[in-house]
Amino acid sequence: MFPRLETLVMRSLRVIRCMVIPAVLIATVAPAASAQDVHYDVFVTSSGTSLVLGGYDDAATTATVPAAQMRVFGGEVVPATGTAAPYESASPGEPGFRAATQSFLNNASLTTPAGVYTALPGGTPLTFSFLPVSIGSDTRNLFYWNGTGSVAFAPAGADVSLDLTKQGGGGWTTGITGSSAAVIAGNTIQVTSAGASAGTVHTHLFTSIAKAGAAPDQGFYLYAMQLGMTGLQSSESLYFVVGALDPASLTPEQFADFETAHGLAEVWVENNLAAVPEPATVAVLGLGLAGLAGTAARRKTTRTIGR
Repeated sequence: MFPRLETLVMRSLRVIRCMVIPAVLIATVAPAASAQDVHYDVFVTSSGTSLVLGGYDDAATTATVPAAQMRVFGGEVVPATGTAAPYESASPGEPGFRAATQSFLNNASLTTPAGVYTALPGGTPLTFSFLPVSIGSDTRNLFYWNGTGSVAFAPAGADVSLDLTKQGGGGWTTGITGSSAAVIAGNTIQVTSAGASAGTVHTHLFTSIAKAGAAPDQGFYLYAMQLGMTGLQSSESLYFVVGALDPASLTPEQFADFETAHGLAEVWVENNLAAVPEPATVAVLGLGLAGLAGTAARRKTTRTIGR
């Protein structure tokens, strides 16, 4: 295993990361990546009657909700055991989701900007649905790019699937495939807490990418979702760029290239998809998506790869 993998392969859900971009590529990437390598969970709050998106920094225990909202996040999956086993996110899982109390939102040392947003209602399910994404003439729920050359996402193969799993009691698994192209109901991410910590959420899902009869191709998988909550207008679309890699098969130089390509893919999504609301986003605004039936939970998998 490469020296940096213990800290880099499994990381919390993140927004555009710090990266060194070769000079020949700079002209194709705008705007520039963020100044720091910060790893975010999806932070959910509300403004007026709408859900609003930001990022929660686990290391600093702070939240940021920019005016444009944070809508592009990234993560990584690595091989599970077995020849044709799926690639999976490691413990504690990703994507991660957070929501905070009103006192947290009003505290300028914890939330930027402070005193602007309203805590989510207590005892209410935060739900999600998968959204189709349109790139060029293709509309699919799941896209793939192999990481070479310019960023060029194309529909993933029909034999490729991406599942999200909520582990533990009341858990579920639901997902999309390379052939699906519709708004697909997900499930309840978590019911917000009540009482003194009313409105809070803190949970992680597990991502699994599989290919029928074989290990999935290494590279980058793109999908979108939308969050919903009864009584509030649904969120804008969120985009996730998931890097699938087998650490044992990469040289240090290839791993560095993989990290750079991951950053480029996220910037591309930010510039080409997140800047314009998806038609499907408009179609499902306000649906709430609460009370969705769950499916069987999958046994929790523990890995030795660090976060």
